Amino acid sequence: MRPSDVQTAVKMHECFKCGARVEDAAPGRCEECGGELLHLGRSRDL
Repeated sequence: MRPSDVQTAVKMHECFKCGARVEDAAPGRCEECGGELLHLGRSRDL
């Protein structure tokens, strides 16, 4: 099965430390714990 190639307009970011998710946030720091926000749409090495 192929992955969906439809992209949403919502930019989701997730905090690397606490796991909090924020919509349409500018890249930076989590408001809850101060951790780094990662863009969920970008591929990254695990």
